[in-house]
Formats: sequence, structure tokens, C-alpha cells
Amino acid sequence: MIPIFKSRKDRLHPYFGNQLKNFVFTELSAEFLGAAGLGFMEGVPVPIHADDLKAFAAHGLSTTKIADNIAIVLGSDTQFRYADKYLQFLNRLFDDKLVEVFASKAGEALKIGDYRKGLAYLRAGMLFRQDSQTAMFAYASGCRYWYLQLEGSEEDQELIKILKSEAHEYFEHCTDAYPEFAKAWYFLGYDYVNQGQYQRAQIAWRHYLDAVEKMPQTPEDPENIKEIQDRIAELKDPIKIEKAVALLNAGQTIDALRILEPYSQTGYSKWWPLHMYLAQAYRELGYNTEAIEGYQKVLQLSPSNVDAMDALAELYAAAGEAEKSEKYRNKASLLRKQ
Repeated sequence: MIPIFKSRKDRLHPYFGNQLKNFVFTELSAEFLGAAGLGFMEGVPVPIHADDLKAFAAHGLSTTKIADNIAIVLGSDTQFRYADKYLQFLNRLFDDKLVEVFASKAGEALKIGDYRKGLAYLRAGMLFRQDSQTAMFAYASGCRYWYLQLEGSEEDQELIKILKSEAHEYFEHCTDAYPEFAKAWYFLGYDYVNQGQYQRAQIAWRHYLDAVEKMPQTPEDPENIKEIQDRIAELKDPIKIEKAVALLNAGQTIDALRILEPYSQTGYSKWWPLHMYLAQAYRELGYNTEAIEGYQKVLQLSPSNVDAMDALAELYAAAGEAEKSEKYRNKASLLRKQ
């Protein structure tokens, strides 16, 4: 079930404060509202951009321009005091095509790097028609586009986390509501891969292949189909490893180890999570020497891995090697402070 967008906790709201600073709010005349059949807006201040004040004072603004301003306000603050009245205003004057307009304006803003304005339009589209395929997909895609531009920025880690969560949630909602919409499955599969959920990625991409076959072909479809077919083939081993990790977490350590050990002799030997899982399994079985070797391999491949350092500190302490234990404990502590 798609959650009511206005009722959701708005985790992005703190990042949109600057969007409203260039607006002033004023009431429309009773004469204009009566003529336009908008009596319910009496006493409700509407947003006017500072750049439009002169034009507004001279001859007023078109309802289209007012709607554009409302979109930025609603998209910046989904809990805005007059949100319900604004949505009533939009519903009285516009039909579902307004979502397409908002998505188009968002695309223009995103292309020039104005991510807040772009996403504000998309959030307004979600408020206007939350069950719209265009609204859901455009919002998810807009969040994805923004976080991809931010990746690598240390100071934006919390924003990236929120954007990834929003994108993933609405790609999922889009596939739930519109299972024949291939593009949503395409991106959802990549989201699952990035989260290490390989079985879910495989399922999503199989849905993509099924859906794309039933739709009229676009020029890029053959290339995308080949890409996803190759991706599914590449998931064979990650899915086995994911199964082994599930067994490990369920306490079936020996069964997990049987699956994981052969991969240490393959290309996966350079993949630090494999050695982390192996070390965890050895440790749970009491093979502490092998566990120490495993965690050391983790650090060779991922030198800042504090979890491996913590494990080594505990294993060396248990072995009576206090100096080595203190060394790894201090390293982990220093990295956490940094």
C-alpha cells in the first residue's frame, strides 16, 4: 500500500529551507477569486516570488505562475500550513497532466544542478497525485539523481542516506502499483545490488525482462536487456555467498563455511567481506588462529575496517597477547575519532 505522502515523516524537509526565502505571501483579491471560482482561497496567502512582485503589483499573476510558486512551497515543506488549500487550488484548476509538467520542470532544474528546486517539483507532484506512475517514478529517479551527484562528499553522508532510502522506497511502491512498468524494476534491481541483496536483485531484474518484453520496444531496450541479462548471470556467485551469510547468521556455521571456503581460491579472494565472513565462521567454531588470519586479510584489503580491528583485539586478548590486543584496540579507537 502506498503511504499518504503528506502524512509521512518528511526527512528531507531540513534540506529545503533556502527554497522559501525568496517568496513573500499575499492574499488574492476577493473579486479575482470569485471570478475564478476560487472562493475557498479567501484569506489564504499565496506565494509570490520576489522577482515577480513588480509584475504582480501591475497586473497580477497568471494562475499557472501561482501554481508554479505553490509547487516550490509544497515541495519544500510538505507540512506547510496551507498545504490542503493549495492542493485544492491545484485540483480545481489542473488535471493529472500537471504531474508531467512538474516532472519536466524538475528535469530542467536537475540538469543545471539545482537539485533542491528539481526535487521540490517532484515532491509537489507526489502530493498532487501520489498514486501516479509518473509521480512515483520521477520522485524516486530525482532522489537517485541527486544522491549520485553527492557521492564522495563526506559532509553530505546523512543527506545521501536519506535520498537513497527515499529512492528505494518509491521504486518499490512504483513496482507494487505498476508491475508492468519495466523501468522501475530496472533501477530497483540496482538498488538491491547496492544493498547486497542479490536474490532480490535477481527477482527484480527478471521482472524487468518480463515487463520489457510486453511493452513496445524503444531504441535503448536491446542494449538494456543485454545489460540486465549479463548482470543476472553475474549474480550466481553473490547469491550463493548471500545464502551462506544467511546460514551463518542463523547459527548454521559449518554449512555456511562449506559454501564460503571454496571462494577463497577464486577471484573473490580479493573481496574483503568474504574474509570477514570466513573469519566470523572460524571464530564461532573456535578456530581462533584461522580467524585471526582472516581478520588480518580483511585489513590488508580494507585497512580502515574497525570491525576487523575490534575482533583482532578481542582474539589477541583471549590468547594472552596483550600488546597486540592493545595495538588493534587503539587503532580502532583512533579511526572512530577521525
